[in-house]
Amino acid sequence: MDVSDLEAAFALPLAEDTSFDTTLVGVLATLASFATPLAGVLLAGYVVRLVRAGDRDATALPSFDDYTDMVADGARLSAALVALQLPAVGLATAALPGSGLSLATLTYATNPAMLGLLGLSALETVGLVAAGLAALMGSYLSVAATVAIAREGSLVAAIPVTRDLAFDRSFIGVASGVALVGFVAGLLVALCAAVPAVGTALAATASFYSLVASATLLGRGAPNASVLDVDASRQSHAGGVSSGSAESMESA
Repeated sequence: MDVSDLEAAFALPLAEDTSFDTTLVGVLATLASFATPLAGVLLAGYVVRLVRAGDRDATALPSFDDYTDMVADGARLSAALVALQLPAVGLATAALPGSGLSLATLTYATNPAMLGLLGLSALETVGLVAAGLAALMGSYLSVAATVAIAREGSLVAAIPVTRDLAFDRSFIGVASGVALVGFVAGLLVALCAAVPAVGTALAATASFYSLVASATLLGRGAPNASVLDVDASRQSHAGGVSSGSAESMESA
């Protein structure tokens, strides 16, 4: 991933070839996702489509069509994202049983001052810290799984690709870039939502724009399968050379 990938990701929604209807449908779908998770599944499917398009260096936003396939992709991605966060939710629930826990509660695991104000015991604090780390790892794996599902179109086939991406050092920079875009976008959406009268519409627009930028950046920046295979071959070859050298030294 380089600066050109970042520029392309932010320019795509404003590209001349991008249809206004596509942008309008995307904003409306984002607006609907604030009220119903069904629209969120549709948006998840569009994220998969954006990653695929970014992987091919698209010059315009992909259209909202083939809704059946899009919902199927969204359901697969949603299932993967939920599954990857279950360990964090389980750890946090064990640390704070009966607290009406939500994923937002996991943020306390990174704020020692808040933990003290809540009057948590040492064991509960350790549990929440473990939950926070699990949530962080789940988020990283979720980014890798998004790319894998976009490329493979199958949850089962995406598992080995997710593993390869997660252990690829170059992907850490891509995931960090996507996380930074998401963080800045969250601040922008919050500012837009605070605008009187039109805040919700502005927040939906900013949210869709950031979703497009993040997904496109992920598709363009993630290493492809051939690069991963080359890296694996190099490691295997290096291991073979090291073994051969050791055997030669022993025989000498």
